[in-house]
Amino acid sequence: MIGTAPPVPHLSFRTPVTLMTKRSAPNVSGFRLKINLIHAEGRSMRTAGIAIEGLARPLKKEQLPVTDGSLHPHLQAKISELTFTGDGTPNLASWERFVTSVNRGYCQLEHRDQDTFDAKRGWASFENLFQVSPIPIMEQDYTRLEAWMDDLRSQGVTDIRDYLGDDIEAIKALAPMITIVAANPAALRAVGLPSEDLIGPIDPMIVNAGSHPGWLVQLEAVWNGNPVARASIEASTADGRHYDAESILSAPVVDGVPDFSRAVFTLIDVTDHRNEERRMAEVLQSKDAFLASVSHEIRTPLTGILGFAQMLDAKEENLDDADRELMVSLIVQQAQEVASLVEDLLVMARTEMGQIEIVEATVDVDVELRHTLKAGGPSTVDVVIRSQVGSSLALGDPLRIRQILRNLLTNAERYGGSNVHVTITTDHGRVVVAVADDGLGLPTGEWERIFEPYHRAHESLGRPGSIGIGLAISRQLAELMGGTLDYHHHLGHSVFRLALRAAPA
Repeated sequence: MIGTAPPVPHLSFRTPVTLMTKRSAPNVSGFRLKINLIHAEGRSMRTAGIAIEGLARPLKKEQLPVTDGSLHPHLQAKISELTFTGDGTPNLASWERFVTSVNRGYCQLEHRDQDTFDAKRGWASFENLFQVSPIPIMEQDYTRLEAWMDDLRSQGVTDIRDYLGDDIEAIKALAPMITIVAANPAALRAVGLPSEDLIGPIDPMIVNAGSHPGWLVQLEAVWNGNPVARASIEASTADGRHYDAESILSAPVVDGVPDFSRAVFTLIDVTDHRNEERRMAEVLQSKDAFLASVSHEIRTPLTGILGFAQMLDAKEENLDDADRELMVSLIVQQAQEVASLVEDLLVMARTEMGQIEIVEATVDVDVELRHTLKAGGPSTVDVVIRSQVGSSLALGDPLRIRQILRNLLTNAERYGGSNVHVTITTDHGRVVVAVADDGLGLPTGEWERIFEPYHRAHESLGRPGSIGIGLAISRQLAELMGGTLDYHHHLGHSVFRLALRAAPA
């Protein structure tokens, strides 16, 4: 069990038995053997050690020790094999075999001592990892579940997934058959329960619709004897909080068979990762729509430009001067739309690469606004300017200020109401340009999102599509000039508010 070290037998030392023998071989007078009999309480003796302490006097057969039956049967058998010559002195061959056997046991004892030390050290390392790991880890026992599955097989069931189907109540009934044996602190935090409430049979209440697919994967792994199972689930805490998670069930393999009585279950919170995946999916989808919109936005004015240019080039006789002037004017307006679109695309690319350059100068915002309207295009239709300041001088880049104003006016004409007005005021050292219209406002949740690249708030309204970068670029440019750009809906009007630093008097 995780959290409890495996039992280690208590070792006790018996009284040493001293054997002395004399070898009959030349130049060897004799030697003394000292056998330490080591026992494990409650178990049979594991091994014995032997050490040669030195030469000693001869040992006669009648001097062999008489044991009290506490020796291991294997050692007792080895002692009984000791033989003597006719005069009662030890037989060299039998005693050499005895010494070899006991020495082998002593070497095995040393190896086992080292193995025990390594196992204890490895266990301590694992215990430390288990306790301090930031990943929730639980040890689970599936023994009762396996017994239930064996009974199910005897009834002819061959596929646990087909048997359970989508019945979440069936999963809840099986949950208590799994016992949580141990859980680390991270697991207690993830579940939101103290140890005394979590340890034991699993509470069916943790099974929810979001975790159902993960439960099926887990149960199928136990059914098929797969030692590892991974699943994406929606986990929940005791207080009802739900979060995205990845679960991994891993059972140790013993002699080629998974041991689900000591399986490890880990749960990893991947909520932030999943949110980022969803955000990236939305961005990719928006970019696909962006490419389609760019194609449409460029093709539409180019079609008009090409058509009018071809008519002028053909010098058709039924066209009078007024018609030709109108066509030239429309060509200029639509070419301006294409140029503005291309400029927005270039600025977006340079901004994302950090290569946009801003020139700071003193700019008359009122003059730039009127210049933008005079340049033509649909944004010039019935726009009312209300200047409520004596001076509208601000600090910024004239080109970028015109680009922001053009985007705001185009947005108002395209998505706003029929009445568009622009008000210029000052506020705490700022020159403020408010572009307002009487069209439908945006939900509060969209007030900031409309400034995200490729986001199109009006798409669902069935209005003309845009490429979704105009407002994003406008805010970025405003901030690069030390200003701000925001949106709000007030008293039936949608208002985009551009605030720039006022130029020194």
